[in-house]
Amino acid sequence: MDISSRRDPSIDYAPCRYNGSRLWFRGPRKALRSEYVACLGGSEVYGRYLLRPWPDLLEDQLSCPVVNLGIENAGIDAYLNDPGALVTASNAQAAVIQLACSHNTSNRFYSVHPRRNDRFLKASQALISLYPEMDFTEVHFTRHLLSRLQSICAERFELVAEEVRCAWQARVRKLISHMNGQSFLLWFAPEPLRDGTSTALSEEPFLTRNTVAALTPLVSGLLDVVPEMWRAGDEELLVPPLEHARAEHLSGPVAHRQVADRVAQAVIPVLQ
Repeated sequence: MDISSRRDPSIDYAPCRYNGSRLWFRGPRKALRSEYVACLGGSEVYGRYLLRPWPDLLEDQLSCPVVNLGIENAGIDAYLNDPGALVTASNAQAAVIQLACSHNTSNRFYSVHPRRNDRFLKASQALISLYPEMDFTEVHFTRHLLSRLQSICAERFELVAEEVRCAWQARVRKLISHMNGQSFLLWFAPEPLRDGTSTALSEEPFLTRNTVAALTPLVSGLLDVVPEMWRAGDEELLVPPLEHARAEHLSGPVAHRQVADRVAQAVIPVLQ
């Protein structure tokens, strides 16, 4: 079962699937018989610990259902590898694609699990040759892999970073090409997109403004939402006692209300 289908004691996420997908999404399940909006992305779309994440708040402002296709820690590969999820997104009148988890993308240096994209599967011969001193048998997650590679040699790490950026960009292009309705890219994060590359392994270590700019001609718009108060309202979060550390980096209800308003401004004209 996918991580997003596990239930917390405090919230019933009503896990559901669409069109025979092998992935579990946050429910309640929405009817797809009429026009709808699809929201794709990672943890900030799924909205763990929130009673009503921003896709739910967006639906309040629209005249049609909003389908939450968020998958925690998922990259673009999860959608491209799952026909059910892909057709659900493709048939939406509008699709909002969160720019997230670029490091969880298979590339010529390493491959990730086709559904649980944060899971490192194996290193290619190219990466083994680039880092002959590295023991890959102890690595299970992409974050762990990248931190190890960077600590061994920052100069060689830049080759990996550039490859990941190129692979992620190609996957997003492919995903957009499948969309039958209008598509929007969403940057929803506590910090703006960087203008240049960085050696810091931040939340989104490989995404830059230039990387995203190459994709904007393919979509109806780039929605840039950087809340000043990322964690505001976190007292409204319903976090089980043993999971507070897991919730520390997630956005609060105030940020979700802000992004819902911004997306609504862009999507409502499409639906009219």
